[in-house]
Amino acid sequence: DGYEPLEIEAIVFRISDKEVCDRLAEQAVGYAEGHRAQREALSVLLNSGPFRPGQLFLLMEEQNIELILTPNNFIDRVASASDYIPMANYKSGYWADHWTYYMDFIDTYLSIYPDSEERILFLEQLPYFFSPASVRPRNRKYVLSLKYSGHGYHVRQLDATLQKDDEKENLKKQYMDNSTDWYDADANWQRDQEGNIFKSSVVVKLLLLGTIKFASRDAYGMGIEYEGGKPGWNDAMNGLPGMIGSGMPETFELDILLKFLLKVVSKHYRRVPVPIELKTLCDAINRSLRTLQKKNEFEDVSKLNTTVPDYLFQYWNEVATARENYREDVRLGFSGKTSTLTPEDLQWIIRSWLLEIEKGKARAMSMGSLGDGDDGTSGIIPTYFSYNVKRWEETGNHNEDGHPLVVPLEMELERFPLFLEGPVRMMKAVDREEAMTIYRKVRNSPLRDEKLNMYTISASLKGQNMDIGRMMAFPSGWLENQSVWLHMSYKLYLEMLRKEMFVEFFHEMQSGGILPFMDPDSYGRSLMECSSFIASSAFEDPARQGRGFLGRLSGSTAEFLSIWILMFIGPDLFYINEPTGELRMQLLPALPLWLFESDQGDDDNGQPLSISFKLFGMITVTYYNVVREDLYRVPPSRYVVGLRDGSTTDIYGPSIPQWLADKVRKVVFTDYISVYFE
Repeated sequence: DGYEPLEIEAIVFRISDKEVCDRLAEQAVGYAEGHRAQREALSVLLNSGPFRPGQLFLLMEEQNIELILTPNNFIDRVASASDYIPMANYKSGYWADHWTYYMDFIDTYLSIYPDSEERILFLEQLPYFFSPASVRPRNRKYVLSLKYSGHGYHVRQLDATLQKDDEKENLKKQYMDNSTDWYDADANWQRDQEGNIFKSSVVVKLLLLGTIKFASRDAYGMGIEYEGGKPGWNDAMNGLPGMIGSGMPETFELDILLKFLLKVVSKHYRRVPVPIELKTLCDAINRSLRTLQKKNEFEDVSKLNTTVPDYLFQYWNEVATARENYREDVRLGFSGKTSTLTPEDLQWIIRSWLLEIEKGKARAMSMGSLGDGDDGTSGIIPTYFSYNVKRWEETGNHNEDGHPLVVPLEMELERFPLFLEGPVRMMKAVDREEAMTIYRKVRNSPLRDEKLNMYTISASLKGQNMDIGRMMAFPSGWLENQSVWLHMSYKLYLEMLRKEMFVEFFHEMQSGGILPFMDPDSYGRSLMECSSFIASSAFEDPARQGRGFLGRLSGSTAEFLSIWILMFIGPDLFYINEPTGELRMQLLPALPLWLFESDQGDDDNGQPLSISFKLFGMITVTYYNVVREDLYRVPPSRYVVGLRDGSTTDIYGPSIPQWLADKVRKVVFTDYISVYFE
């Protein structure tokens, strides 16, 4: 359905073959006759359904089962004989941004295993999560309700997701495990009409995700609708889904996803079987798209106003209906039928969709933001929109709270002040030159806190509608109302590094934007600890400005780890040498000279400056900066690789060949790597 269940649990192990369990039990407790009771008990435990290592050890302890193997050896043997089953639980609502991190996972994996790209994307088969919830169609969630002021009525999107679908619950009960009085692990998966777990390749699942998100663009074709009932990254905008809101951040992530699909489809040129329900949705989208393209071929975005034109409204309505029909078709399971798409089919579909996304971006830039002191001419992409339904028709039905349900007939755009997330996500989707332009505009905008040399999560929210969410309950400069939210600030710095804006990035770092370079007296806590937010200079109490609040290990820490990887390792540690098809390894740091030091202190007698780190947590890597310059993606001159058997290998040139790169990638063979820049 285009969403994830929110709570991803640890995988479980399952061994279905009783003979395998008997063999493992014999190896674990011994063959002696006196150990028979323990062997049989352990075999039963291993063969009694899904388990996790901790659960297994606890049950073994309760039954006094003693191992003759080490615990590590035992669990390694158990794991190698088991099937791995992912586990998840649905929680309240469907967050609009959680899918946007999948490409980060894929990019990270392929930076280590680029030689597995085709296998992972086209050959591995994955199931679909069977969620107990269902996204409601518009005619079941667009309601007529009293305005916040108490005067008049407006249309709001309420209870967008049916939290508990009784038909789905009844289907899951077929997989109840009577021994545990809980669902078997197989209850988590979507099935076909024959009762088989339905699976697709990764590339097909990504195509399905991209299709649903493309079909979820708002009425102006700009942002992705928050139609699941939850906002995106900025969860303090929790009123925005009710306002029929949408976000440009998700649009830029869709752009990245579709471009990745276009690249791999063109590269590997494989035919792919897709669920027939997905093919039906794609066909419906493309029929409506062809009609739209005839009507807006010569669209002048500068002449558009806040009222959604009829041709765009008609397209939105048709595609949203197709999306709702698709969801109903697969709500209880797939048919099991597939339709094969050729590389040419996929290329045409993706390219036409990317063209429409570009048109939506142009409209968003033309519409601009709107807020206190903001007339929309900053040249910075807006982050959020919402839509007022100007005309509607009642369906004759009511929701659970008695509100009349309606269908929209005409819509008008509402704009918001500047938020940092929009331009940051846009930087991720554009080239270096455009990213630099975005950064400079942000730096010269109200999003820049000049006093603190930092960036705020939003510009002033003065005068905004209380409906947008809880951020309006906070004073300016506090929490999500115009404070410095470290997670989003660090996302900005990460994108600067990704786009190789090295001088600007390290200037921001040393100016106090990134820990540990902040003023400790102002920050008010350890410079080794991230905070949720820093009170900005917009906060009314000068003594609190610059102080970090709510220490945590979360988003900003994760972004800092990504920054650290790009600084010390580079974007693609392993890559495929295109002319030969050979795997190679290359360390391409982005480190300024001031981070290097000599073992002999300031009086270094001309010795090379160096810096060290741990690769994969085990391999000591030392950079020797013989040239004494900033190393901004400068290829090494040579490597010395020391293996754990005591041997060393000198590699002259910028990269390490396959035979040795593979040993480094397997980690356990390699002790250290010395890297020289001469």
